[in-house]
Amino acid sequence: MVGGRTENLEPRLAVTERDLQESLAAVPQTQKPLAALHPGASDPRRRWPAEKFAEVGDALAVAGAHVVVTGTAPERQLVEAVRTNMSGAAEDVCDRLSLGGLAGLFSRCRVVVSNDSGPLHLAAASGAATAGIYWCGNLINAEPITRTRHRAALSWQLECSLCGANCTVDRCDHLVSYVAGVPVEEVRDPALELLATQAYRRPGFARHPGVPLGG
Repeated sequence: MVGGRTENLEPRLAVTERDLQESLAAVPQTQKPLAALHPGASDPRRRWPAEKFAEVGDALAVAGAHVVVTGTAPERQLVEAVRTNMSGAAEDVCDRLSLGGLAGLFSRCRVVVSNDSGPLHLAAASGAATAGIYWCGNLINAEPITRTRHRAALSWQLECSLCGANCTVDRCDHLVSYVAGVPVEEVRDPALELLATQAYRRPGFARHPGVPLGG
């Protein structure tokens, strides 16, 4: 009513040269486009199974991507489970980057596949296309508001798979995944589409010197 206009609807982070150089020291630039998998989440109920991440990672590798798996030190077991279940190679960058360095890495990725987590939202704000796995209740608060660069795979599971308690009305202490039932194809296919179509630096995100577009 007063003439104000909103043009930037999604959060954006400025990736510094220091962030970028830290990421390049950990994962040197190659001719292959980068794709990152992040199997962790602070709440185990938001974690998609490692073997499903591995299937997506293999599909991305076959499509020509250089696959990296990210995580913090407490998530090392998850990172190793993804790499062990993959048929192809994936680079382990678990606990090798600061938060800024992780932003630098994500800014170079064509696509980041992740559970609903801080790193998923960091990736989006850093300029990466994302394929996220969400529980329905969390999607209301945390979903991306556009779909050009971001896709959401959704779980409608409401009952604990161990005791049957409905998490919307009851409470139980079982920290079992509420997103494990999301089919692989609902994550794999959007991730492959984004890998193929995001071969350019997204509007509004600066190109880094020395890094190919969409690298």
